[in-house]
Amino acid sequence: MKVCSKCNQELPDTSFHKRTYSTGNVGLQPKCKKCSTKVRRQYYKPHEFMRRKFSLTENQYNELMKNEKCQICDAELTKKCIDHCHSTNKIRGVLCNNCNTALGLVGDNTHILQSMIEYLRDH
Repeated sequence: MKVCSKCNQELPDTSFHKRTYSTGNVGLQPKCKKCSTKVRRQYYKPHEFMRRKFSLTENQYNELMKNEKCQICDAELTKKCIDHCHSTNKIRGVLCNNCNTALGLVGDNTHILQSMIEYLRDH
């Protein structure tokens, strides 16, 4: 049993994340898992990895996120995905999860996409 430093509740050890110290000793985090999650969510920003990867300013990011519809299928965006070219690392736009996944699965290969269109037309 251990007391959480945030909520001051005495909880079983399984309610705390493990922590490895620089000495190699293993202990438990001071906050319970529930409190740690609450603290993490306060600082969570969607697309933070992509913002850093492409060096987007807050204004550039906000401008990009103004899109309410997918740039491919025109569906309303419930989950926004920042699409980028993997060879040039340039942002192309904001897509829905399905369109972004589809492009990723075909490796952004226009020949495969054209073959898919022909296949659908034929069948």
